[in-house]
Amino acid sequence: MATFHSLKYVFIGCVLLGSSACTKDELEDNGLSNVDGVPYYHFTDKDRLWLQVHQGDEWRMVNQQGYQRVYRAGIIEDIKGASHSYSGGIPGSSKLLNYYDQVTVRLSRTDSAKGGADLRFYRAAAMLTNLSSGGYATNVSRFYAEGEWYDFAGNTDLISDYYSCRGLKFPSNTQLNGPFQQLTVRGRQYGEVVAFIASDRGPTCAPVSASFMRELYYDRQAGLVRMVSLAGEVWERMP
Repeated sequence: MATFHSLKYVFIGCVLLGSSACTKDELEDNGLSNVDGVPYYHFTDKDRLWLQVHQGDEWRMVNQQGYQRVYRAGIIEDIKGASHSYSGGIPGSSKLLNYYDQVTVRLSRTDSAKGGADLRFYRAAAMLTNLSSGGYATNVSRFYAEGEWYDFAGNTDLISDYYSCRGLKFPSNTQLNGPFQQLTVRGRQYGEVVAFIASDRGPTCAPVSASFMRELYYDRQAGLVRMVSLAGEVWERMP
């Protein structure tokens, strides 16, 4: 992780403003450095508050009848990954565009049923619109979060949700730093909760059973803390 804190990289914004030097705090807050003339969109300390899940962590959810659903985390890290452009598929024609940080949290159920989720957190050039076709501000670094919960009732907001039908609509831009909801679950207080509420799926999404979740409550640092199914069944995180 030392790459995150290296001061040998010159922050692009400081160069543009004519500042003589960049501090560590400025590098961290903006999430953008320069590596041999190439932009590096890197995680900041605030971003890492979303990345508290570790390989092998388990989230144990229980309903009113005492049945449990257990989700085990797998972590896929791509720290200082490289983005390239290619010209006509010609070998050796790739151009290094930028470096980026990305972490995917892959949750798999370990009880009798299948299921799980993919949650992706990454830094990239700031999108100018809600669509990638709208272009990017390459001198601005932005933190993004997106996800897919396999038994979430979801919605059909394809512009806002990376995944069709069952995608999770995370807050965007600076809203990823709060304000958040507070929620007490089985005697424990969670202070940084984001609620994912399903909407009308529309005709393009297949019907789902009443056991699918219509509400998911995710704490920025603790992870999933409560689920409510279409049938009204409540599942809560065990401490």
